Amino acid sequence: MVEVGQGFNRPRGGPERYLATAQFVPQWTLVPGRLRVGVPVGAFHPGYQLGGLAGSRLTLKVFQGPPVLLASSFHLHILAEYLPLVYTPTEHWRQLVGAGVGLETSNLLGIVLKLHRDVRTPTIYGQLALTYNLFYKSPPQTL
Repeated sequence: MVEVGQGFNRPRGGPERYLATAQFVPQWTLVPGRLRVGVPVGAFHPGYQLGGLAGSRLTLKVFQGPPVLLASSFHLHILAEYLPLVYTPTEHWRQLVGAGVGLETSNLLGIVLKLHRDVRTPTIYGQLALTYNLFYKSPPQTL
């Protein structure tokens, strides 16, 4: 899955800054149709410099829409992320913990709203991201 997002980061007592992220998130199914685990790896720009990030993600499907022909129409999921490897050249290492809620259409496209907190400094990161599943399997063509 590829994820591109934008949002804000806000240090305690400081101004809000623009946040941009790009992530590649390979995911594996733990419980079919219910639970996935992933490894986000990517880059982020917290308003002043480019940095890298890596960690883990757990995604739980909480609601699935009615099927359309042979495919699911949409599903709602919640996710939890732990990003212990977040690096920027001037601020060095950070650790982010966060959660979010997402909406996916037939496991192909999605939109995710996430909020993270830096464990080492009092900084909050919020973002809205668009996702695209690179490994999407289309439903069978015959009924």
